[in-house]
Amino acid sequence: MPMKRNFTVYAAIADEANEGWIWFNSDLPTRTIVKVTNGSTRRSVYCASRKIDENFRNTYNESPKRKKITRGDLDALVMSEWYRAALGAFETTERSCGKRIRLTITQPRLPLWGTIRAACHHPDIVARIGTRLGVLGAWLGLTGLVPPILISSRDLKGDDPAIAWTQITVAVIGGIVGWLACRGVKSPDRGAKLGSSS
Repeated sequence: MPMKRNFTVYAAIADEANEGWIWFNSDLPTRTIVKVTNGSTRRSVYCASRKIDENFRNTYNESPKRKKITRGDLDALVMSEWYRAALGAFETTERSCGKRIRLTITQPRLPLWGTIRAACHHPDIVARIGTRLGVLGAWLGLTGLVPPILISSRDLKGDDPAIAWTQITVAVIGGIVGWLACRGVKSPDRGAKLGSSS
């Protein structure tokens, strides 16, 4: 499904500046997790996708301060400052006179991985901390289950070196996977300008 297009980027509505989704025209079911990549900066974010429909367009176009999204603008993409900063701090269309940004939108191959990454890229710090604590708890639980599983499946004693090495291996591999899953978005380059506060 990779969608590689030059998008006209609009600033998110102020009420949605802290939400973990973007709006664009697609056939995906609402709130599908997607990966958005900016090829020029090689930065990416995971987030939920929402479809621009007539209701959203009417709500967005209510404010006289915002540039209107027309029904024919099939390349419109509404994104908060958080995600724009993470992708390379580009400006929105009302500030950049309609300059279009080349982005690629794909679905993650592993849905669970994409969901964890989207939660760790979420603008709300509570979502990020909660996800990281959940991953830490799963890692600790997995590491703690190694000795009872090994002892019950083999004739081993509690102080057997095989248990210790297996537990260390599981802890290291689980820790690496957890660290990779919980990495946040990259902060924008110093001095980068953003087009809008929402």
